[in-house]
Amino acid sequence: MERFFQYLNTFPMPLWLAMMFAPRHPLTERLSRPGPLLIIAGLNYVVALLLAVQRGRQQGTPIDFTSLEGVRAGLSTREGTVAAWAHMLALDLFAGAWIYRECRRLEAPGRVRIPSLFATLMAGPAGLAAFLVWRLRARRLALLDDES
Repeated sequence: MERFFQYLNTFPMPLWLAMMFAPRHPLTERLSRPGPLLIIAGLNYVVALLLAVQRGRQQGTPIDFTSLEGVRAGLSTREGTVAAWAHMLALDLFAGAWIYRECRRLEAPGRVRIPSLFATLMAGPAGLAAFLVWRLRARRLALLDDES
């Protein structure tokens, strides 16, 4: 389980770094699109979830997602923790790739792209929210410029 956990942490890092520091490289643009890399991230989660479900069955305590205690019990195993982590990593990567593509489309400066991506990598929804606030403000400013 420890090796799988290390793999999950290492697997997406090249893309995160490329989106932050090599945004115009053709490989960065290609890998950030919905495709094999994001599918692999999702499959990593499916594998981790299956391992957690299997562990729960072996212990005679199947994972119960319908109660707080059931979720707590499922997350308290190594396999359950890895499954939750894989889930977060996959969704954070998906959100980060979308932020990257939006930054390219909107020609957002590095001072927006890099902190948004870093915050998404480290704290998922907080980074996405920060980027969405910037995007909303940028749209409003663009509308004000158009009216002038």
